[in-house]
Amino acid sequence: MPKFKFELYRRSITCETYWVEADTEEEAIEIAANGDVGDPILEFMDWYDDEYTVESKECIDPLYVMVKDYKSVDSLDV
Repeated sequence: MPKFKFELYRRSITCETYWVEADTEEEAIEIAANGDVGDPILEFMDWYDDEYTVESKECIDPLYVMVKDYKSVDSLDV
């Protein structure tokens, strides 16, 4: 059974494609700049980073978790 849970990340390069209805290219770019374009079509292009980076680490070993969460009966407020 694994003892740790790791959060990893690796940045990627994606291409966002939008379809915008407008009379001119300038108007289409202005509409996009204002955020009025809806959800993009995302296409993976490449990895930005070659290596994974550990963002966080959590011990999930049952014995460790039990001891860490233990509260002594002598120190409980009644």
